[in-house]
Amino acid sequence: MKITRVLGLVFGILLISSMAFAAVDTVEAPAGYFVPTDAQKYDSPYYRWYNEDWGWTHNPISGTITSAKLNISGFDIDYDSGERDAVYAYDNGTPVFLGYLQGIDDTWAFTEFTLGSNFFDDIAAGLQIWLDIDTEHSSKYWAVTLAKSVITTEGDNPGNPDPGNNPVPEPSTIILMGAGLAGLGLLRKKFRKI
Repeated sequence: MKITRVLGLVFGILLISSMAFAAVDTVEAPAGYFVPTDAQKYDSPYYRWYNEDWGWTHNPISGTITSAKLNISGFDIDYDSGERDAVYAYDNGTPVFLGYLQGIDDTWAFTEFTLGSNFFDDIAAGLQIWLDIDTEHSSKYWAVTLAKSVITTEGDNPGNPDPGNNPVPEPSTIILMGAGLAGLGLLRKKFRKI
């Protein structure tokens, strides 16, 4: 029984500490045209039209990367009605089409793109992203607002797509939480003996 508890505690600490080494980079306001608050989502320069394409660069992520995802939070993306906002990532200086932003009218939503191993060196150096707003421009003039661009490696969660919310707890927070849970387990065991 004692061995089972100790093994469970060790496994829990290892699991939590392994989560702490997954890397996250979030680009959000005030970088470029990312909207800082939900109240400004229809304001210029954040609500951007077909001829106001733009790009941004993520911070470098160090360490060994085995998997990576890009999540972009967008508002008012009318994909089902014909809006096509193309996202590109630069692979050694060459833009590579990742796909289109997804979403519906007047809502915030993340669009997730899986980044292949060809982008891992670019992520380590600082991945560049380009947004081509309304690539299939028609008589309807589509616009989009972005709040965040999040690169996650090894399975982190990008969090809330709304602006102004920190999407992922810092690794130090996860480690502290794990240490606290381990301490509670030890205290419980001590009081059980009394």
